[in-house]
Amino acid sequence: MDWFLIALLPPALWSVTNHFDKYLLSKFFKSGGVGALMVFSSIIGLFLLPFIAFFHPEVLVFSISNILIIVNGFLYILAVLPYFYALQKDEASICVPLFQLTSIFSFILSYMVLGETLSNYQLLSGLLVIIGAVGISLDLSERKKIKFKNEVFWLMALSSLIFSLNFLFFKYFAIQSNFWLTSFWEYVGFAIFAFLLMLFVKSYRVQFIIVLKTNRAAVLGINGINELVNIITKISFNVASLLTPITLVWIVNGLQPFFVFLYGVILTIFFPKISQENIARRALSQKLIAIVIMFIGVYLIQKN
Repeated sequence: MDWFLIALLPPALWSVTNHFDKYLLSKFFKSGGVGALMVFSSIIGLFLLPFIAFFHPEVLVFSISNILIIVNGFLYILAVLPYFYALQKDEASICVPLFQLTSIFSFILSYMVLGETLSNYQLLSGLLVIIGAVGISLDLSERKKIKFKNEVFWLMALSSLIFSLNFLFFKYFAIQSNFWLTSFWEYVGFAIFAFLLMLFVKSYRVQFIIVLKTNRAAVLGINGINELVNIITKISFNVASLLTPITLVWIVNGLQPFFVFLYGVILTIFFPKISQENIARRALSQKLIAIVIMFIGVYLIQKN
């Protein structure tokens, strides 16, 4: 099985969820509704548990390590929180490229925990992807002035760090046991985390109830599709990470800003009420140059 082809799925699909997230936050969760969206994102794992248990009943055998896997599920949902707050403050095409910080965190952590290493050639390729990803996110609308969005940067840096830990430990536990057992108990962690949020964070509980009362059908429908795509994406990423060093999978995921930009342009042209992307000549030139740099990096990785 070619890890590279599997690794191409996450950036293409996660970019879809990025636009879904931005749309949900701007339309249904305007008044501090990050907490409600967090709960919706957490409970999706609950619906997957019966299917995994039916096809892989061995996952129901409980051990102490399952508790650690559940905690790792907490990490995944926790990583979503600063991402949602960053997305409230800026566009998806600005926030998503900063996920490339995950490649750096992942390289350091996977070397320390799993002993994974990359060749100089692979590191150079990864650097090109990161440069392109950051380049696509810079605001160059004003000549001779580059804007650095400090708050968004640090929120995305925190999200990237926690995501790195989550996927690293998923790989560690999956190697020790098996893929479906690790997935099952991680989704249990998702559901428990949703329950804890509802129980102990009053503002999240209130937001969740308000959204259900006012926009139940729309939110459940849109977010249900969104989380289904997100789960498929996470499974694809986890499978790819078991076939090659996890840092390489994150580097290939560097194409995510390209897909976010591409989908943003399509939505701007055909569905402007859903999303608005800057498609002025200067912005397009900047992003096309950055995309070319990213593609060169990904091509070199695949070739190697």
